[in-house]
Amino acid sequence: MSKIQVTPLGAGQDVGRSCILLTIGGKNVMLDCGMHMGFNDDRRFPDFSFIAQGNLNQHLSCVIISHFHLDHCGALPYMTEMVGYNGPIYMTMPTKAICPILLEDYRRITVDKKGETNFFTSTMVKDCMKKVTTVGLHETVQVDDELEIKAYYAGHVLGAAMFLIKVGSQSVVYTGDFNTTPDRHLGAAWIDKCRPDLLITESTYATTIRDSKRCRERDFLTKVHDCVEKGKGFNTGVCFGTSTRNVHSFRNILGKNES
Repeated sequence: MSKIQVTPLGAGQDVGRSCILLTIGGKNVMLDCGMHMGFNDDRRFPDFSFIAQGNLNQHLSCVIISHFHLDHCGALPYMTEMVGYNGPIYMTMPTKAICPILLEDYRRITVDKKGETNFFTSTMVKDCMKKVTTVGLHETVQVDDELEIKAYYAGHVLGAAMFLIKVGSQSVVYTGDFNTTPDRHLGAAWIDKCRPDLLITESTYATTIRDSKRCRERDFLTKVHDCVEKGKGFNTGVCFGTSTRNVHSFRNILGKNES
């Protein structure tokens, strides 16, 4: 049995630029392809030169994107349109629908407003998305004769998925970002009972003890109420999923007040 090898091309001892090269059963699978938005030079993208002198097409069996946040998908147009990867790319349908919106928004800020160069164009974003194959939750996809992947509900944002990767008798679970506590917007992550040889999981908040979601929601809505009472109104979410959750909280409290 061949060894399973994991090479972080990004997000190793760092937050952002998630990109992991998984070698299993002689197959090479890229797990996410994110950017680091804290840099404005080559460090914003994963270093693809680690992959067989940059020859991605010969080296990679496929690319899997777990969800649409840019630290997990932001480098994808760069990899396909500027580095030249044209192999299989898998993500869920909601992820494929939302990815280009966020990519174009960030491109507009980076290039049109800040004037930065060495960045992908709007056309590159569209061409990149044409190369994506969508996978449904609980759907098994046979990438080739030996490699298969299966998507599971991650509960992080709309369309976020965990993936089971199998080659022969070996298997790996990659969670991406996931959430085990349901809220008004999303359910809890779920996966079939399995015993993978390796589990690759995010741990951004693993050392933090946080208040319950009910307490955090109550504090948030109290601050909103105080802000509105003072005649001011401004609210923002740190990311797309947070904004959606906030909208659900607003709708819930407005519904209670109307009744």
